Amino acid sequence: MNKYYVSLFLVGILFLSACGSNEEDTKNTVLKEVKNIYIDHGSTTVEVESADIELVEASWLNNNGPGIIFDEEKEQINIRLESDFRNIINIGKMPQLSVRIPTNYEGKVTIEGSSGNVKIKNLNTQNLYIKGKSGNVSLDYLEINNDINVSIKSGNVLLALEDKDSNVNWVLQSGSGKQYVAIPLEDSKQSNRRTQGKTGDGSFTVQLQTTSGNITVK
Repeated sequence: MNKYYVSLFLVGILFLSACGSNEEDTKNTVLKEVKNIYIDHGSTTVEVESADIELVEASWLNNNGPGIIFDEEKEQINIRLESDFRNIINIGKMPQLSVRIPTNYEGKVTIEGSSGNVKIKNLNTQNLYIKGKSGNVSLDYLEINNDINVSIKSGNVLLALEDKDSNVNWVLQSGSGKQYVAIPLEDSKQSNRRTQGKTGDGSFTVQLQTTSGNITVK
């Protein structure tokens, strides 16, 4: 009898998953006087980039996931996801969240999650702060013109930079993880698993910190 009810439960989950797979969930909102965009992606992989648009947009890239919630507070927009039990049966095709931010946005972007990966693509913002647990972080920039702070535990951090002469003050800190820096740093200093140096005039600060993950800058 118990097996019968379990089977019915699983069939119900599959039915709801199939029904939800055709739903489109795209949210957007006006920036107004927003100074911080806060993204809580949980265990879902998120891709954040600047785009030539007027509104902040959040949508699904490859497969529809749970509902996307926008909470607007004074001077802050919170983007988070509804809990969705359908994800337990979509392990092979987990959804990826896409957040696009207007290129003229001059505030702060804060990203927090647990095991989900974070992908940054030429994000034009005054300050970027990323905090996570076991997810990996990849940052892809043509040129760095803002402060970046990444702090994660067991995930790896990869920063790919096309303009190797970007004006950056580099601070890399790893616990048991390794550090690979392919960019020549001026005034380079290494001590207690901490690497410091600069490129250009060092007017922007990039601080990458991991507990056990590796850090790569290239």
